[in-house]
Parts: sequence; structure tokens; C-alpha cells
Amino acid sequence: MLTTCPECHTTFRVTQEHLGLRRGLVRCGHCAVVFNAYDSLLAELVAPPTEPDEVENARTPTLTEETSSEPGLPKLEVNVQAPEPEPPIAAGGPLVERSPNEETSESILLSELPTRADKKRAAPAGRLRFFLRLLTALILGGLLLLQLTFFLRAELAATWPASRPLLQALCRPLNCAVPLPRQLDKTAITKSSLEHDAENKSRSRLTLLFANRSGQTQAWPHIVLSLTDVRDAPVAQRVFSPREYLGKGASQEAGMATGEEREIRLDLDTGTLEATGYKLDLAYR
Repeated sequence: MLTTCPECHTTFRVTQEHLGLRRGLVRCGHCAVVFNAYDSLLAELVAPPTEPDEVENARTPTLTEETSSEPGLPKLEVNVQAPEPEPPIAAGGPLVERSPNEETSESILLSELPTRADKKRAAPAGRLRFFLRLLTALILGGLLLLQLTFFLRAELAATWPASRPLLQALCRPLNCAVPLPRQLDKTAITKSSLEHDAENKSRSRLTLLFANRSGQTQAWPHIVLSLTDVRDAPVAQRVFSPREYLGKGASQEAGMATGEEREIRLDLDTGTLEATGYKLDLAYR
């Protein structure tokens, strides 16, 4: 049996087995269009047998027909000549003979069209791929969020103080710490004095009171003491770390609580320095 592609008009040979696979649905091997072969079936054309030479050259006898009984009218002679046989041409174009090595449709290979069973199997596989991609995206997003949290933990704790316990819990397995905020503009020295020992002029006592004016716990600052002469020029400078002025019993890591005021006393040995004044500053190092 022969069938013709409705798209490219190429003619193919099919068998009943091909047509029975998909109820007549086949795929064109030339343009890949799927069509119903039953709708385009063609009858196989057989070339007529060759006639002898004498028959081919023969002419039909002359036919004479009386067209009128009136005298004087001419007689019409009609010569009918048999047409020469033409080679058979199939609908849609000539049949092209192809070599068996070419990828043609002479031995047509029907594409496996998706069936309901195939669609049912493909649906769970598609959902599984979707969930795997979604899970991968969530994992990568979580890792990125953890990295940002690790590098910005100090800023996060300063902006949202309530997140500090959670950040500290996350830092324990990583052996890291969440530093306390350092806002010098929120820490102020409210009172200070420098008293010399009357019996020993080289001995002095510095007393100061500073407070945390911010709304959250702050890190303890360093105290910078500068001794000046009569011209207010610095003659000596000393920086006291929190460990030095808080003492051994105080917890440096706990920081200054909100609104806390702390009085600090420091004993100084000025030696032979002729200091008549002093300046105090707070700094973080």
C-alpha cells in the first residue's frame, strides 16, 4: 500500500502492520509531520504491458458518419489515433527510487507516539525533577543566608538586639563570638577628677564616671589619659584597657548594660612629671 504525506506530498510504502500500531497514525520520514495514513492511501499503479510494434503503430479505421440527408453537404471524417502509453505518475509527484543505505521512508519507521501510559509515567518524573530543583534552590539559599549572617553578625546584633541570643547560639559550633556594639557617641564621661597625694607628689588618683546612653548593651571602651603642663601641652599619655580599670572580678564580655553608670578609680605614679592638668577620652581599639 502507498500513502502520501499531506504536507510535503512525498509518497511512502506502508504495510498493514504499520497502520495497526497507532490506528493509522504515522510520521513522515521527510518532514516529520504526523498524519493518518488511511486518509492518504493510494492505489498502486501498474505499468501496462508493452504492445507489439505493429499494434503500437496501428491506426484505427476511418469512421464516416452521415450527418445530413441533404445533397451537397461535405462528409466529416474523423480520424481517431490511439494515444501512446505514458509512464504511471503517482499523485503528489514521481516515485523516487532510493538506495537502501539512505535514511528514507521505503521501510518506514514509525515514531513512538506518546500513549496514556507514557504520559502517566512522565508526570511523576516531572514532579520529582521540580521538587529536586526546588530543594536544591532552598539549600543554596540557606547556605548563602548563613554566610551573610556569619559575616554581618556584629551589624545584625547592633541593629536588632533581640537577635543576639540566636546569633550567639549559631556561633558556638563555629567557635566565633558576636561582638558588642561600639557607639562612642552613646557613651559619655559625666564626671572626672585628678587628686594628688599630699604626702607623695608623684602619686595621684584619677576618678571618673561614665555612662551608657544607648538603648542596648555596649562594649567597654578604652580610657585615654593625657597629662598636660601649664601651657596645656601634653607631657604624657596612657591608655587603660577595660581589663585594667574593671578589675579581675568584673566581666568584660558582658559589656555595659543600657543606662549603666560606672565609677572608675585609677592610681597613677607620675614620677618627676610636672603635670598640672589632664584630658580624658574614650576610644575603641
